[in-house]
Amino acid sequence: MQRDRLKASLKHLGIDPNDYRVIKLLPLVYVAWADGKMEDVQQERIHALASRHFELSSAGVQVLDRWLKQRPTKEYFKEGLHDLHLLSMAEDDMEVDFSELPHLLAYSEAIARTTASALDQPEAVDASERAALEEIAKELMIDSGESWAQLLEELGDGK
Repeated sequence: MQRDRLKASLKHLGIDPNDYRVIKLLPLVYVAWADGKMEDVQQERIHALASRHFELSSAGVQVLDRWLKQRPTKEYFKEGLHDLHLLSMAEDDMEVDFSELPHLLAYSEAIARTTASALDQPEAVDASERAALEEIAKELMIDSGESWAQLLEELGDGK
């Protein structure tokens, strides 16, 4: 039953269920679009991660390219993140493990820190990206979504 619902939802999102791995990249794309723009350096890093770690088919790459060129709606992101969480909890042959979700959040924060002007600096994470990280963490039911920038800020306040 849950498997059928997931397949229907993936199809609704324009993802062939056989290409479900691309949904793992949705948190990264969400954070990249959080400030309203997609920088070239963010696209490059997302593509590099996809090719090294996610074994996408050509159809999966097409879905990813669509996300990178045109910002999906908030509802799309929410449905996709919800599906990602459900896939991680489902007992079936789809290779999404709950233990991967914190890594996806970490990759997402790395994408948030990826800007042309402040490459990989923790303080490069702006308020909209922090909010996106918190939403991702909440939807995936993992840690608080607190970014390195926030942790560093809190540590600095303790001095």
